[in-house]
Amino acid sequence: MKQQNSALSRRGFLTRLAALGGAGAVYHGLTTLGLLAVPPAYAGIPAYPAGIGKGRRVAILGAGMAGLTAALLLARAGFEVKVIEANRHIGGRSLTVRPGDSYAEAGREAMVCRFDDGLYLNAGPGRIPHHHTAVLEYCRELGVAMEPYIFASRANLLQSDKAFGGQPIQLRRIKHDLRGQLAEMLAKVPDPAALDATLGPADRSAFLEMLREFGALQSQGGGLVYRGSNRAGYAIPPGAARTPGTLNPEIELKALLDSDFWKNGLFNDMVDYWQTSLMQPVGGMDMIVQGLLRAAVPGGRTVRDLVVTESPVAEVANTATGVRVVHANGTEVADFCISTMAPSLLAKVKNNFTPAYAGALRRIQDAAAFKLGWQATRRFWEEDDQIYGGISWTDHPVTQIWYPSDEFFAKTGVLTGAYNNGATAELFGRLPHDGRVALALEGGEKLHPGFSNWVYRDRALSIAWQNMPHFAGGWQNNPPEADPDAYFRLTVPEGNVMLAGDFLSYWWGWKEGAIRSADLAVEAIVARVGAARQ
Repeated sequence: MKQQNSALSRRGFLTRLAALGGAGAVYHGLTTLGLLAVPPAYAGIPAYPAGIGKGRRVAILGAGMAGLTAALLLARAGFEVKVIEANRHIGGRSLTVRPGDSYAEAGREAMVCRFDDGLYLNAGPGRIPHHHTAVLEYCRELGVAMEPYIFASRANLLQSDKAFGGQPIQLRRIKHDLRGQLAEMLAKVPDPAALDATLGPADRSAFLEMLREFGALQSQGGGLVYRGSNRAGYAIPPGAARTPGTLNPEIELKALLDSDFWKNGLFNDMVDYWQTSLMQPVGGMDMIVQGLLRAAVPGGRTVRDLVVTESPVAEVANTATGVRVVHANGTEVADFCISTMAPSLLAKVKNNFTPAYAGALRRIQDAAAFKLGWQATRRFWEEDDQIYGGISWTDHPVTQIWYPSDEFFAKTGVLTGAYNNGATAELFGRLPHDGRVALALEGGEKLHPGFSNWVYRDRALSIAWQNMPHFAGGWQNNPPEADPDAYFRLTVPEGNVMLAGDFLSYWWGWKEGAIRSADLAVEAIVARVGAARQ
């Protein structure tokens, strides 16, 4: 009898933990009580007790990053897992398009990739910041080779019709002339302590010396001035013998301010998830998906064996003992369901969710996103403009052009000739493919006069993610900030249904958010199972 009371007491304690901190708190409570084995310190893929999920079934909706990650973790913990994917393609928005591959937006003809062998376009995600540790740990564990992705090169271009006669200007000129002029203005302040109360008179000399280095200032008339710098590059490059080179003429501050470059492109590499150098998988972003699909799970299987494709979900319903999922290839009766579908799409599936939960699903906003890729006839950006990777920016609707960060000096390559979101992506999405190509050529000419002569028009690929079947857009707008009530409601399981996906994280729109949300969903399921067994 005492043993029974003890068990009831533990169950009561765990119930209170669940009410206060959710399923994750329950899991940690179980480990604290010694009811679950504590896995050893592990910097890679999370590990749970191998038999914790024995006899339990989980249905996962969607075979993108979140769905595949959850499938791997659950299967290794002993759960019976089925991943239900609506599309033929596995990987969600991690879509890398290679020669012979095809895809189709809803109601449109299929696009077939006709690039030369070995070339590809990352039609979805294309880069990984260094602090996205979950993604990188999975890549390390799964054997996915990485290489640098150059986000910003000082040779990249900025272009606006409102400035410099519409001519593109090198990023180095804008960035370093502005830096020098701002440093000169600070050097003219009579008392630097007026800018910072912590700066004492004794520090004035050091402050000015710092400004000299920061802005490449010169001494003149007893003060410091900016008169151009080799940081901003040369109009005539230096050479041998008597060829010292001629510096680019200084761009005046008013011209820089009038250009509006400071609103688009100039400071992007200062954002914490955009550094001058990021990372990418060798051979395409879908190499991470391929690594997940190859990953071994119990029973001599791989994660790929757990996935059924081309099977859209028609119904998700909580039952007294679990959940029922009806899809094109059958009906799954499971203990739990993890949905990685866009919330707005899950809300449209037949369900028995509470009004509050269904309403929260509908309130998460979807973001339109568009990309267009070109195969070039030659690597003109390298040969003509000395651009080796990075991104050029324009106020034309294409918004930006990405240059490949690999295969330097090759005869050809693939440019991301347009990447945008929101209203601009919706504009491109409404156009037929030929119209998209024409508009993208126009944008390319803004940055590289002669662009139309150096790309294969008939090999261009375009994709508007808001038009893709079973997708609601390129990502969901940040729910924690845009609608915190809806966001936090969706972090709590609805009966036996829980969500995972980048939209359920503060890394919305990134693989990091998808993986971290999947980790939490799996932890919640493990916690429930562990609590039920006590």
